[in-house]
Amino acid sequence: MCFNEEYVSQFTFQPDELISDSFNILIRNQAHAEREREIEEMTQKIRAVFTDHTELNSLIDHLQELSNAFKSTSSGISRSSTGMRALSGGNKIHHIPAGLENYQPYIRSERRVEWIDWQTKGLEFSPLSDGCCPFCTGDITGKEAQIRQVREEYDKSTIKNLTAIIRLVENLGNYLTESARERLLAITMLQNGPEAEHIEYLVALKRQTDTLTEKLTALRGLNVFSLQEQQNVREVLTARLIDLQFFPDLQSELMQGITDRLNAALMDLINLAGPLQGKINRHRDSMIRLIAQHKTNINNFLTYAGYKYRVDIAGEGEQRKLRLRHIDFDGYVSGGSQHLSYGERNAFAIVLFMYECLSKNPGLIILDDPISSFDKNKKFAILEMLFRRASGECLKNRTVLMLTHDVEPVIDTLKSVRRLFSNQVTASCLRLSAGVIEELPVNDGDIMTFMQICKSITASADCEEIIKLIYLRRYFEIVDERGDAYQLLSNLFHRRVAPLDYREPAAAGSGYPKMAPEKIQQALRDIREYVDSFDYPRLQALVSSPDEIKNLYRRCRNGYEKLQVFRLLELDQDHPVIRKFVNETYHIENEFICQLDPSRFDLIPEYVIMECDKLIALPPAANQSSVARIA
Repeated sequence: MCFNEEYVSQFTFQPDELISDSFNILIRNQAHAEREREIEEMTQKIRAVFTDHTELNSLIDHLQELSNAFKSTSSGISRSSTGMRALSGGNKIHHIPAGLENYQPYIRSERRVEWIDWQTKGLEFSPLSDGCCPFCTGDITGKEAQIRQVREEYDKSTIKNLTAIIRLVENLGNYLTESARERLLAITMLQNGPEAEHIEYLVALKRQTDTLTEKLTALRGLNVFSLQEQQNVREVLTARLIDLQFFPDLQSELMQGITDRLNAALMDLINLAGPLQGKINRHRDSMIRLIAQHKTNINNFLTYAGYKYRVDIAGEGEQRKLRLRHIDFDGYVSGGSQHLSYGERNAFAIVLFMYECLSKNPGLIILDDPISSFDKNKKFAILEMLFRRASGECLKNRTVLMLTHDVEPVIDTLKSVRRLFSNQVTASCLRLSAGVIEELPVNDGDIMTFMQICKSITASADCEEIIKLIYLRRYFEIVDERGDAYQLLSNLFHRRVAPLDYREPAAAGSGYPKMAPEKIQQALRDIREYVDSFDYPRLQALVSSPDEIKNLYRRCRNGYEKLQVFRLLELDQDHPVIRKFVNETYHIENEFICQLDPSRFDLIPEYVIMECDKLIALPPAANQSSVARIA
């Protein structure tokens, strides 16, 4: 799995939860799934009844349809429910009103609803031509009243609902007793609609079907989630048993066979209620601990990183969702994308990416520059969240490749607080040069303060003299030693034949005075403690010669040194990016207390050096550092 810009852009905040499918990402780990499987195996026999009797699903749908058609009220059944509206005018499909007998083939056809709609719409065109049929243009002068009677007697919606009720009775036929089927069919065939006794029967039948529907639906959905919220599994399962003696209208042979098998499967499960209760309790307790753990870990991260948000895992069972709230407001945040900044979205995305990795357990996890845009505190908070907790709660002990152009996490994990990351981190520096990727391992000894780097360079036997002096001048700046040695080196790099002393007041008209001979001698002694071959006249002549500087530039071993030498030429650079690099490279080492040794790790972009090569009209010099090349 890879965390990159594409992953963040696809990271979708939902209106009612922080991310979609948060339950599966955060909760349903391998152990959780195994416990679910064990419980599901114990309830399998009940689900097998529904699998073997596929018509049971249709039965539940039909029973639900019957319940919806006849809505209950405190006094019986609502007259406005679709079933009562369909029956209230009587069955005009079976009892065709007088005068409309000729329309019987249409009224009793399977397409009667379409025909009524067609006839009603056609009638609207009659006024366009008096006495003329809008369908065949024949004379209908003596039949207009009969034609209009069809619209008066037949309403498309009523006939549609009546047809649905009749078909529903047919679908329920084998599940009802014969007498119940006959009574229900008789009610649908009434000429003038149901009377009080008919409605009372419908109320009684509805109570039976609603109760049975509730029991069947509960059995069909019997699983770990429906059981884990219950304190006493035996009582719950016993309450699911179906006793048909209390459903007199549903005591058909087919229904008796189905309920017998369901009850038998339930009794088998009730006999295992003790072990099942134990598994469910352990599963529930584990889920509660996991939810509390994730909630605490995420909220601790948000606190340490300085974000004013907190999360909650709310809801029941499989409907639990990760919700977000701001600490200054009550209630949950709806639609995270509208409220979170770019950095906040990235922070949430990488934390939840970690949980997705824990859920899916990939063999390789790639983090593509995940933290460079964050400040120091947030960077470390993210690293702590990703790698510094128990291995089952973060990415510790997993194969993770993090790519970054930010050296700070390398410093933290390899040197500053290496032990906090269990000494499990290895690092390499990658550089693309001339189309080839160069890889150089980074060890903790490669991470140094710039003072250490300066001392290392000046003590090196194979380093150019001018390069040593450049580092030495920076060393004096870092330790705030602006004495004689620093003054003399500054004069050297400004190519002054006679060194000036900028510590003394400038005289009107003549500028700063020359350095006193005794100060020059002291400067020579101080500098030669680091570079014993230092000779001011010789080196001043060298830095004053463009050809010598160009040759020195070509001999440089890395990009950092090349830029320092390039500055000595003081060429005009039109390109603003190149000018920025050349002018600011002296100061890049101030960004961190520690850094990678620039003499060993070439961190200057290749295009900058290539541009410098062009400006001094030199062919590109081959990189002389010893590296492992990877094509």
